[in-house]
Amino acid sequence: MGFSVHACLKPIALGAVAVALAPSLLSAGETYKAPYVVSGNQHILVGITLDEAAVRAALPKGLKPTKSVSGGLNFYTSKGGDTVPAYTRGYVWADVEGYDSINGTKGRFILWVATNPGAGKLGKIGYDEVKGDTKLERNGKNVTGSTSVDGKEVMNVAIKLGDDPCGPALGTLNYPSMPSTAKSLVMTQYAFTGSICGAKAVSADISVGNDHPLAKFKPTAMIWAAFAEDLSFSGSPQIPIKMAGN
Repeated sequence: MGFSVHACLKPIALGAVAVALAPSLLSAGETYKAPYVVSGNQHILVGITLDEAAVRAALPKGLKPTKSVSGGLNFYTSKGGDTVPAYTRGYVWADVEGYDSINGTKGRFILWVATNPGAGKLGKIGYDEVKGDTKLERNGKNVTGSTSVDGKEVMNVAIKLGDDPCGPALGTLNYPSMPSTAKSLVMTQYAFTGSICGAKAVSADISVGNDHPLAKFKPTAMIWAAFAEDLSFSGSPQIPIKMAGN
């Protein structure tokens, strides 16, 4: 992301960290006829590195990880919008090459995600999604997030906010995927705006057995962290991608 998690965000860094923000509950246009917009989001984000073999095995044809096998954990709650009920989500993603946003941020592929309500919608566009609840708690500068499935916690993070005030940020990011009904990759683009707070990553843990699908995506290192307040984003219809050689 180009900045240290130990440093509070300066204006130039706000866009860099903010582009890690969440994808929508459902690709806009897939079901909803009205514009797809959600708001009132709060996010905890922790940048991580991942096991290369696990990521390569999970990515569909046409996607490859970054050289550093970077990615992240995103825990958030949303108030929803006119066509989307309030929901929570927690997921782990891998950065991918070749699908950068307009500001150069890497595209993101969701490796595993838990949503409630609305689980299964992201599954339709090619991500491994289950029903699960995510909660965020803030105590002064300390913020924690956790995701549970069937009442059992499966992953959690903790961050500590920096001393500088939070600042406004906006941008776009790209999420490629491979829907089961598609013959090639598609991409959903998200535009967001909100307030971003610099933070330091304290911990990031995936607490599941080795036979769990999430186990292979345990963080190998923490890189950066951020907290987003009153975040809004919109999603585009799925954009077909013609892969090289086809």
